[in-house]
Amino acid sequence: MSLEPTFQLPEQMSTSAANIDDLYYFIYWLSVVLFVGIIGAMIWFAWTYRARAGHKASPTPHNMVLEVAWTLAPLPILALLFHWGFQGYMDLSVAPANAEEIRVRAFQWGWDFEYKNGESDSSLHIPVGRPIKLVMSSNDVLHAFFVPGLRTKRDLVPGMYSSVWFQATKEGETDLFCAEYCGGKSKDQNGNELDPSQFKGHWAMLSKVHIESNDKYEAYLEGLGGNKPPEERGKALYEKKQCIGCHTVDGNKGVAPTWKGLWGRDETMADGTKVKVDENYIRESILEPNAKIVQGYASPSVMPTYKGTLKDKDIDAIIAYMKTLKE
Repeated sequence: MSLEPTFQLPEQMSTSAANIDDLYYFIYWLSVVLFVGIIGAMIWFAWTYRARAGHKASPTPHNMVLEVAWTLAPLPILALLFHWGFQGYMDLSVAPANAEEIRVRAFQWGWDFEYKNGESDSSLHIPVGRPIKLVMSSNDVLHAFFVPGLRTKRDLVPGMYSSVWFQATKEGETDLFCAEYCGGKSKDQNGNELDPSQFKGHWAMLSKVHIESNDKYEAYLEGLGGNKPPEERGKALYEKKQCIGCHTVDGNKGVAPTWKGLWGRDETMADGTKVKVDENYIRESILEPNAKIVQGYASPSVMPTYKGTLKDKDIDAIIAYMKTLKE
């Protein structure tokens, strides 16, 4: 469905959006009134008390009443804004008891959403009309979960959990961004500019929020992962987990070794040792990317760890997919 924006903001798609927009527009129009009043007064004073022949300037005496008045007058407005903003912040921080939890992990440079059935995806699917609580963490650096349509933004801080909740009010699709500059890479380990198609960074952390009916949402969860053969699940994970951004499957060299023909061959590490590409090597490379660096590639590796993100069955599926990528 097409979404219609409001005066200055995207369409309201959550129960909290109206209150947030009311506060935003109150501050906006208050700023407009104050801007016009202050600039208007400045222009009036500049014109009225401009330098003119026959008029001599005299110092303006101290006016205690005026100074106390313009100090105290803003206090009720500031108190109102603080109460309004803090109340909205607390409303978004304390989720209803019946909220469904979705686990969110951010990493350079992508998202991982794990649902109640233990399956995960790189885009967020939520049911309309049901409270959803996101329990979020970062695998590496500071990230920020930002969905303008839901009026939701919350930082993901390494080493701790943060949470936010919302309830979507209409079906549709809206954008999901990382609103924190979390790094970028446009050059290879030798300082050469990469092809734009190989750029990775903050700007690539774009995803979607799919708001669906309850039936469609449950069907999505049921089909997520499904009963596909391991190699098909592995191929899907290759795309979902952003492996596609660094590892090619057509033999072309990217910012990381290609997966084509990788399985079973001997790789030369940065220290000159040889390692056979088998189950143990692949598992270690996924969970501990800096344990062994292939010769000719950046050290330390730019690959994030997938520890806590990929389960054993996911790693098995990726290995099964790699085995199909023969020379």
